[in-house]
Amino acid sequence: MFYKLALKNARKSMKDYTIFFLTVAFGVCLFYMFNSLDAQTAMMQLNKSKYSMMQQLTKIISYISVFVAVILGFLIIYANRFLIKRRKKELGLYMTLGMERGKISRLLNLEMFLIALLALAAGLVAGVFLSQGLSVLTAKMFQTNLTSFRFVFSAGACRKTLLYFGIMFLIVLIFNAASVSRLKLIDLLTAGKKNETLKIRKLWISVVGFIAAVVCLVTAYVLIIQNGMMSLDWKFKSSIILGIAGTFLFFFSLSGFLLRSVQSNKRVYYKGLNMFILRQFNSKINTTFVSISIICLMLLITISTLSSGIGTASAIAQNINGLTPYDVSLSRYAKDTGSLQNTDMAEKLKSDGVNLSKYASDYVETNYYTLGVKFANLPFTEKEIADINQNDKMLIKDFKNSHINAITLSNCNHLAKMQGKKELVLKGNQFAIVGTIAKMEAPMNRFLQNGLTLSINWKKFQPVEKQVISMGLVVGDSSTDYAVLPDDAVKGCPVVTQVLCMNYKHGVTDSTFIKLLDSIYSKDAKGKTTPAYDSQVTKQQIIDESAGISITSSYVAIYVSLVFLIAGAAILALQQLSESSDNAERYSLLRKLGTDEKMLSHALFTQIGLYFLLPLLLAIVHSIVGISVVNHAIAYVGHYDITQSSVLTVLIFAVVYGGYFLATYFGSKGILRQKAENT
Repeated sequence: MFYKLALKNARKSMKDYTIFFLTVAFGVCLFYMFNSLDAQTAMMQLNKSKYSMMQQLTKIISYISVFVAVILGFLIIYANRFLIKRRKKELGLYMTLGMERGKISRLLNLEMFLIALLALAAGLVAGVFLSQGLSVLTAKMFQTNLTSFRFVFSAGACRKTLLYFGIMFLIVLIFNAASVSRLKLIDLLTAGKKNETLKIRKLWISVVGFIAAVVCLVTAYVLIIQNGMMSLDWKFKSSIILGIAGTFLFFFSLSGFLLRSVQSNKRVYYKGLNMFILRQFNSKINTTFVSISIICLMLLITISTLSSGIGTASAIAQNINGLTPYDVSLSRYAKDTGSLQNTDMAEKLKSDGVNLSKYASDYVETNYYTLGVKFANLPFTEKEIADINQNDKMLIKDFKNSHINAITLSNCNHLAKMQGKKELVLKGNQFAIVGTIAKMEAPMNRFLQNGLTLSINWKKFQPVEKQVISMGLVVGDSSTDYAVLPDDAVKGCPVVTQVLCMNYKHGVTDSTFIKLLDSIYSKDAKGKTTPAYDSQVTKQQIIDESAGISITSSYVAIYVSLVFLIAGAAILALQQLSESSDNAERYSLLRKLGTDEKMLSHALFTQIGLYFLLPLLLAIVHSIVGISVVNHAIAYVGHYDITQSSVLTVLIFAVVYGGYFLATYFGSKGILRQKAENT
């Protein structure tokens, strides 16, 4: 009989458990998807470097999963509180009929267990199928082939999911027992008759709070735009503090300010059920402005990380070509501020047992000369840079103490030939600027167009072109732009760096060439000789590292963002369902006064819509400023089109946030309908 009652109650209360079901199912799906990454690698052709990065990503996801489990645990407990509150009268009836508190607790636990089993099953099934798509996406981002695509089920991820959620439910069971033990029969039977007092703040407090909120937010926006995320200085910290304070002040003042503003327009205030809707909304915001503010900030993090995390990955991927102009670069550096001796690296390698002609289809050694000129010494006037945006000015400020380095025209043309690019032609008094820094391109072009000249060894050089020539010079280097000068112009200038760039012959790979270098110059090599270079960077290494950064930033952004989105939407949903349960008597009174169902449904839809929409709108305003600033920072790495990530963000919000909104609306409608049928 006891188990039949639990099963009947679970079936009858499915609508009440909708938010609980959605939260658990979404959580399980995400948890399984991202914790099954290690099992997906079995289908991929990963080299040692990529496999190591995948293992590192799996560890990061495991650590984040603990944080995710804690958040979802709090959500489940929060949802459970609503369920107990929703059924207080029913529990009071059980007590009146003589059921002990222990049995009531076991009944609730059994009902929740049955719903949780369904949610776990649904979440696991969705997670297993969606993880297959994640496998394809991972392989694409790693630029590797799937050895043979097959359906993969990760037993380890399944066990971890069941373990974490099992612990959560155990905590909820304990919480249930504690909650039921504190229930009093009189409180259960009179739960529906307790009304919340509507507190209206004085108008001047709301007005002052609203003005303070606007001042804080505008100041925060100005500071973060000026800072441009180029440094974590006082401006950056102040913008964060003022942004948080402004958000809390906005929702603190909103209820009184909004109520008084609409009341001043009698036509709007007395139209339909607007007066009822506004006062209901005002009452809820009064008591929940802290949680609404936190949810707004969580939504901001969700929007920003989804857009910027994926954008960073896209920018890095687009910048790969500029970072990998050749197969390998070997570099030597001058010590301190000295000059390198003009040593032939190819001959040194050959004498050490590395014959480049055997491995390279083409190679060239390039000397990088310092011209003794700093960016700060160039003739940039305030007038010349007046129309350059703040972020570019800050970047120039960071570079102003850097020396301008140069290469010879012959070396540049050899490098261009290796890349299949057009060779440069310079006259005796001309120079060119080459590089791949997307962020420096606009200001540098501006300077070139305003007559930038270089004075080397008492001779002035004019730019051959009025714009930066896009060309990578060293594998993995995008740190600065370089000047290209006629060969005789750099005589007497110190050599700060020497780089040997080469392309492999057909069939030669890192595993053969780099393995040879390591065998000669490694610490364990017998008869070890002095290395011919200080550092080595290969094209494949950069591709692998970029893929690892892209995948890590994208997956962590999506994982954390979705959890924050689910958490925020679930809290809003539970608060509104609780509000609908408390307001059932008020809606019942409106029916008795002759209000039709269409007007009641519209009032309910508007009230819930406002509650979901306002924190989202402010989060969107925050994110517009935040994303624009982040985009300027990302532009230092490369350009990317925000359209794709924006569309993805909108789709995710439509499915998750929209799903919770609809579940809340129909759940609230069911609560009010049930109350109407009982009266």
